[in-house]
Amino acid sequence: MTPMTRSRRLLLACASLTMAFALFHGQLAAAIVTRGDDALRNGDLEGALRLYDRATQLDPTSSVAADRLAFHLALQHERSAARQAITVASRALRAGGPDPGLFVDRAFAELRLRMWRPAEHDFARAGELAHDARYEHFAGRMALQSADRDAARRYELLALADAPGFAPARALLRTLR
Repeated sequence: MTPMTRSRRLLLACASLTMAFALFHGQLAAAIVTRGDDALRNGDLEGALRLYDRATQLDPTSSVAADRLAFHLALQHERSAARQAITVASRALRAGGPDPGLFVDRAFAELRLRMWRPAEHDFARAGELAHDARYEHFAGRMALQSADRDAARRYELLALADAPGFAPARALLRTLR
């Protein structure tokens, strides 16, 4: 058997690495998210954001990585971070499909930018997907910010359909009659 040439070995190594990346990029992204979580627990927010961003680049369909990144960006008190959170969540929703957490992250970022209608729609979509009264109630609050009492009433009724004892929805609904 003749030995392989250096160029063939290099080509084989590159092909192997490419196949490994194609097969395991999701697991690699998950490992990077875990490292980001560790950085966050250690108080390194900037490091965590970098790692979450890297994970979203490795696996654009990772809703976990996008959720972590968008959530922490939305919590910052900067308009540019809120805009970036909206971009991250929107991109992940297009790539990976509907995820209630991503709709909520985007809604909180829109809320920071006083984008009431988009926040209303995102909270409503999250509530619809998760059957979560809190998000439907938030959608109702956003509808009130846009002076749409009828929409607010509808959202509060949806919230009560999902959780009949949900006190915030009951209280807001009493003021809307």
